[in-house]
Amino acid sequence: MKKILIVTVLLIISTFQVNAQLEKLDSLKTHPDINSINLSIGPGGIFAFFLPAHISYERLFQGDVFGSRNSSILDLGVGGALHWEGASPFIISRFGILTGTGPRHFEAKAGVCYFWDGDFMDIYPSASIGYRKQKPDGFIFRTGIGFPDALYVSWGFSF
Repeated sequence: MKKILIVTVLLIISTFQVNAQLEKLDSLKTHPDINSINLSIGPGGIFAFFLPAHISYERLFQGDVFGSRNSSILDLGVGGALHWEGASPFIISRFGILTGTGPRHFEAKAGVCYFWDGDFMDIYPSASIGYRKQKPDGFIFRTGIGFPDALYVSWGFSF
């Protein structure tokens, strides 16, 4: 009985010394890699043949607009869209929100897209919603739906 009591007391005391996983790794940390470069490819349009692709620069602003657990995003990009009638290059600029903790996030963005050549020559509204996985090592994977992105898959890295 004395041995069981000693082992139980030692076990209880030793558990107070354990600090495993005390600090949670989070891509929304105090000073994250706030810049990123992404390559997005839309594997097809919803109603017609439309294949957009663009490369964009993103900047995160943590806690400035949407609170301490969310980040605001500003992205600027350039790309092109293939369609039945030819091709149309575009410039895209959007502002949005990145929510969630850990490496998995929900993102939503809205802005404008300017097609300067081809059949679509005009300024159009641009928006996207999607899933984002951002690992602490800097790798970013994104997927979602939007315009001019269509149904998109995106890979990038943060720095």
